[in-house]
Amino acid sequence: MKNRVFACLLALPLVLALSLSAQRPDNAPATMSAGKPPDTVFIEELTWAEVRDLVAGGSTSVIVGTAGTEQKGPHMVDGEHKFVMHYAADKIARGLGKTLVAPVITYVPEGSWETVGGHMGKPGTITLPEDRFIELLVMTGRSLKAGGFKKILFLGESGGNRTGMRTAAEKLNALWQGAATAYWADDYYTKSHSDQNKWITANLKIPEDQIGGHANLLDTSELLFIAPRHVRRDRMTGNDYPNNGVSGDPSKSTPEIGKVFMQIKIDNALAQLKRQMAGSEPPVAAAQAPQGGGGRGGGAGRPAAPAGPPQPTMITAPASKTPTKAPDTVFIDELTWEENRDAMKAGKTVFIIPTGGTEKNGYHMVMGKHNYTVTHAANVMARKLKNALVAPVIQYVPEGDPDRQNPGGISLPSPAYDLLLDAAARSLKAHGATDILFIGDSGGNQAGMVAVANKLNEEWKGGTTRAYALTAYYEDGRVHYRAWMQAAFGYTDDVIGSHAGISDTAQMLHVNPAGIRKNMLMPWGGPKDSGVSGDPMKATAEIGRMGIEFKVNAAIGQYMLLKNPPQRGGRGGNPGR
Repeated sequence: MKNRVFACLLALPLVLALSLSAQRPDNAPATMSAGKPPDTVFIEELTWAEVRDLVAGGSTSVIVGTAGTEQKGPHMVDGEHKFVMHYAADKIARGLGKTLVAPVITYVPEGSWETVGGHMGKPGTITLPEDRFIELLVMTGRSLKAGGFKKILFLGESGGNRTGMRTAAEKLNALWQGAATAYWADDYYTKSHSDQNKWITANLKIPEDQIGGHANLLDTSELLFIAPRHVRRDRMTGNDYPNNGVSGDPSKSTPEIGKVFMQIKIDNALAQLKRQMAGSEPPVAAAQAPQGGGGRGGGAGRPAAPAGPPQPTMITAPASKTPTKAPDTVFIDELTWEENRDAMKAGKTVFIIPTGGTEKNGYHMVMGKHNYTVTHAANVMARKLKNALVAPVIQYVPEGDPDRQNPGGISLPSPAYDLLLDAAARSLKAHGATDILFIGDSGGNQAGMVAVANKLNEEWKGGTTRAYALTAYYEDGRVHYRAWMQAAFGYTDDVIGSHAGISDTAQMLHVNPAGIRKNMLMPWGGPKDSGVSGDPMKATAEIGRMGIEFKVNAAIGQYMLLKNPPQRGGRGGNPGR
């Protein structure tokens, strides 16, 4: 007991100092160990210090997986590639060892928003033109190299991603001149597709010319194995009406077959990457034509360009034979293209495009904080609006100079960031979106949102679609949140902080408590290199729930004012603001 009292007395001066000063004490250590990280390879699920320590311990390889948001027939959700890549990247990273995984990229080339056809002919698909896709990959590679990674490994789930990944890898290798290396492992896609077709012919006795190339036995079996809730089994009826987005017959798909197919892809990727990293194969192999049926992810059922002004795909896409029964979700990548079409026809023509970030958030909070928070907030917001759907979160946003990033940080500065927002908005407009709402969970995201909304609204003047940069989500939401904490708890601005303090930490405790290392919560963030402003130890999940409410309500309030501005004076007028 005496020892315990003595220890408390020794700590008293520090406690008093912290209570009197809303700043990190001058005698705080410069840095410290992150401690033992959880069992994950995903950068989003690690703190910056955990990534730093893993890199210092030799984990200098990182997988950049590219997926897509595209139609996958009447029976699979538009995010099929994302779910498959997330699973595969985890297994491949663990198979290689000393390898981490960047956030899966869901915005990739899927065709044209001007002359829609192929995947873009179905509601829910989002396309990113090839040049913008390449720039996204290059900025990602540069950011990861700045954080200490030496080997950047590009893997792609879709045929349309292949050229962009190869070009980006070549550009990075020319830039780095051996200081780091970018690899493109095309065997994950091309060789695996051929090997899977051979397995089907040998084991299921289906002739290769009947297997098909999209949303077929291959894709469907993989998703049944990985995420069966995202397969509509009652719609696995084969290619049962023209231009339904399926090439082949998915009706014989099973999770057991999917497990075999996933292992083929993982084994092929591991084998090629090991050869490439050992120097027995070039890091960027010559492009090959997809084998065995033309390749998955191609443009299924491309119609001729219509005469006259294009109609939205919610109107031009074919009608299904049976009604859809969508699950309770507002996320377009958790819906099939038919479900997206029917939701839009029922009035859900407002689309939220959430922007997050992958950045340093103290010793106690994971790097994907903004992504988790804004995804949750977008869900709350869409349900309050009742007529909105949500696009996949954009995890790659302006975080400063890509060549000066903390370990794990990824920056997509403007104009590349602006062009990504622009592509997402134009894609959704092609499907029939009437209102496109940008919300951003980080300060650096706001200017690009405003610039893009203003540009699009000038171009679309007189049309039926408008873009809204809802900066109040971040700016006014933060003001209201702070005022409430000051009134409810007496916390000053310094105690609340501006980054990774009470506000951010509380929201993560509410949205994703696994993203908080409670054993690393320290007054003012602890060490001087934590990057924390404020005292995260005062955060609670209930404070976080209120924070989300303030942000969402501020965004909805701004949207309503901009959509229906007051007749005289008041806030409103320019939808860009």
